[in-house]
Amino acid sequence: MVREQTYRREGRHFVFVYGTLRKGSWNHSLLRTSRCVGKGRTRKRYALYADSVPYVVKDEAVAQIAGEVYEVNDSTLKRLDRLERHPDWFERELIAVVLEDGSDVIAWMYFYPKPRGKPIPSGDFFYDAEPS
Repeated sequence: MVREQTYRREGRHFVFVYGTLRKGSWNHSLLRTSRCVGKGRTRKRYALYADSVPYVVKDEAVAQIAGEVYEVNDSTLKRLDRLERHPDWFERELIAVVLEDGSDVIAWMYFYPKPRGKPIPSGDFFYDAEPS
């Protein structure tokens, strides 16, 4: 049975990160006070592109995007919005994420309005961003 989790408590949010905010990447320190809920993939398929950073485009159904879900507070969400320049650069939207244990969570995710950089067909920025 798949259960769907979302926060109804004021001031708490799930955020799905797929690039520079993931563990081991240079912006992860912004999530230092946040709880990692787990690794997962988006329920829907999107297109992932990258140059030095990743960009997910919602209008193309290429792959489920790989990433991590974090439970964040209001101030952390505001810091992430500043980093992503929401809503002027990236746009934050609620999406369904399937965690490794098979459960679903509803989380915020940042989308870019158009393709930018090279396509990443696997949907995993870390997998395809590694040098050969």
